[in-house]
Amino acid sequence: MYRELDFLLIIDYKLFLQGEVFTMQPLLFDTLLVLGILALMISFVVYQNYQITWLRHHGRQIIAMVTSIRHETGKTAWGFSRDNYYVTATWTNPRTGRTYAFWTWIMNSRPAYTKGSLVPVLIDPNNPKRFALDL
Repeated sequence: MYRELDFLLIIDYKLFLQGEVFTMQPLLFDTLLVLGILALMISFVVYQNYQITWLRHHGRQIIAMVTSIRHETGKTAWGFSRDNYYVTATWTNPRTGRTYAFWTWIMNSRPAYTKGSLVPVLIDPNNPKRFALDL
């Protein structure tokens, strides 16, 4: 019994060295790759939620003026029609005179604002480049 088992192990080892056996390794690699990508995606979503929550608690609300609304149409990978709107608004800091631009994109719905409208923007008081333009 042991001789047969030893013989089979030697054959399996020789085939493994030739690359003909051990199909679990690519499966394991694929599984780890998918899990790593999912972990990165979840981390990104959690980080974005943290940033928005921080701005809601510590940020300062300002009023910016919509300067442009760009509309793009296209098709998804499955052939469905898609409408994207890119909204840009600007605000000038009254203390420094520096102008900041804020932008966001809206999928599949026309924005409620038009060019020249005033919109609320949450900014980080210490770094206005960190913002949330929630339309």
